[in-house]
Amino acid sequence: VERPVRIVGEPLTDDCGLGDCAIDQGDDDATTSKEKRSSSSNTKTIHFQRHGQGYHNLICDMWRELDRPIDFDSPDPNLNPVVRPEFLDPPLTALGMQQCTSQRRLCATLSPQLVIVSPMLRCLQTAKLSFRDHVGKVPWVAHEGCREELGLLVGNKRRSVGEIREDYPEIDFSDIKHDGDVLWEEYGERRETLLEKSERIYEFLTEYVRHRPEDEISIVCHSAYLFTLLNAVMDVDDEELRSWFLTSEVRSLQMTFIER
Repeated sequence: VERPVRIVGEPLTDDCGLGDCAIDQGDDDATTSKEKRSSSSNTKTIHFQRHGQGYHNLICDMWRELDRPIDFDSPDPNLNPVVRPEFLDPPLTALGMQQCTSQRRLCATLSPQLVIVSPMLRCLQTAKLSFRDHVGKVPWVAHEGCREELGLLVGNKRRSVGEIREDYPEIDFSDIKHDGDVLWEEYGERRETLLEKSERIYEFLTEYVRHRPEDEISIVCHSAYLFTLLNAVMDVDDEELRSWFLTSEVRSLQMTFIER
């Protein structure tokens, strides 16, 4: 799909590899390169992170280990465990928490001026564990635009904003319009299509991220969301940068907005 604004992504390190594509700001060469590329007002440095292992990930892994196929388009819990009501807004597992804590050292070396996080519990937990050293130093904002795929899968349905805000009073939820999960419910028993998801991501990047005053931003979100962003919304030549994110993985890139 050709859109009015082309979004180009480039890695910030020359040795971008699977699981290791984040800039270390202690590296003088990488920092100098980043500063040169950031000269344009249409260019931002973005640190993307996928959440750590959630309970929905664990259950799906257990099904696969038992050779039980999962039909993610089915509303039948016997074929698709993630539609069970118990999976509402699932948290991180103990392993997921360990994964995110292990990223704290790396995230402490980054210099985001803003942290944007999906309002899903697993992402809020991930951000607080990995970017702990930035709490209280820069703004933290929850935004629906970086949520995982909407519809059908209860594991992608969030709690009410009022409930979430009680647990995370330091995060700004004012950009979320509805207390209940209206966006998820609008899809009923169908999943958001790839085109719908890519349009939502494009709007988030061009209408929100692009116009934020900050030049360096961390965004904590989801795997399918990130795969769609890097392969169907942005123009990214680097194959490793486009690959599926590992749980809790952080990747840094330069994002440039170009009017067609």
